Amino acid sequence: MSRSYLQRQVRLMTLIRKLLDLSKNNSNANEAGQALSRAQKLMQKYGISELDAESSSVQEFRTQKAPTDAVKVPQWMDRLVWLMNRAFGCRAYYSWQQNGAGNSHRVVAFCGFGERPTVAAYSFDVLSRQLKEATAAYLKTQSKRLKLATRRARADQFREGWVEGASRMVVDFGASRQEDEVMTHYLDTLALSKTQLREARECRGADIARGTGYVAGKNARLYHGVDGAGQNRLTSKAEVSYE
Repeated sequence: MSRSYLQRQVRLMTLIRKLLDLSKNNSNANEAGQALSRAQKLMQKYGISELDAESSSVQEFRTQKAPTDAVKVPQWMDRLVWLMNRAFGCRAYYSWQQNGAGNSHRVVAFCGFGERPTVAAYSFDVLSRQLKEATAAYLKTQSKRLKLATRRARADQFREGWVEGASRMVVDFGASRQEDEVMTHYLDTLALSKTQLREARECRGADIARGTGYVAGKNARLYHGVDGAGQNRLTSKAEVSYE
């Protein structure tokens, strides 16, 4: 598709969305009816549904990176993504991004309304770093004589416990039903492939590792701000400051 075509589509979607908003939020019944009639004619002419128009208002913001580039996404990382979705009323998908050297790395694209995706992506990056530090500290307590497979399995069990602990501190944003429908439609139009997930392997000491992670995860904190992203709803009971 040409750039000019995409620009026309964006303008058309924006116009239809504004007309629909006007039809719903105008106290003048005559003006509201005219706006709705015009929006319906445009949608019929160009084969655009109301959900198509509404989904054009969905914003995307990507994380700096993801904790792992593994083809099969670890269960603990997927749960951390959904934790951010719950906290900020977003939806997300996995993607790949190239750096300056031409190497690809995995990122998480958060989708939603207003500044929510920006804050969700920022929060995911912050918590990912904390999880990485907590896991490194946990592994230092493990015997160096452990088999590599056991060490890795315990690390994954710890991470799953950590995310579960962090989730206990989160207040759900509570996106509206309409927002859920629009975000679902937006993701459907992207025709994304199904994500392959990998659960943490069972191992000796798995319950202890998960329990240790759970306790550590309850201490998860968000401190720094996001430019222009003010959020009244907190993602945890801890102090969270968005400048």
